[in-house]
Amino acid sequence: MVEVVTVTSRGRITIPSRVRRELKIVEGDKLLLIREGDSIKIIPVPRLSRMAGIDRLLFKGRKPSKEIEEMRREFERANFFG
Repeated sequence: MVEVVTVTSRGRITIPSRVRRELKIVEGDKLLLIREGDSIKIIPVPRLSRMAGIDRLLFKGRKPSKEIEEMRREFERANFFG
């Protein structure tokens, strides 16, 4: 998809409504702007509320808090004895 937008005197652009709908960008969302040479890449930053449950399959049948505590203990042992 290619879209042409115009930069205003205040440096603002409007993201076309079609693009906003497809990417589910709404008022208040944050966008990451990355300069790559002479190009600009704009990436929507997902809201945490949209990510709820994203790790459900990863931790299925596991207890992440216990795993994290064990990893922390291992790290502390390695740094203490290392």
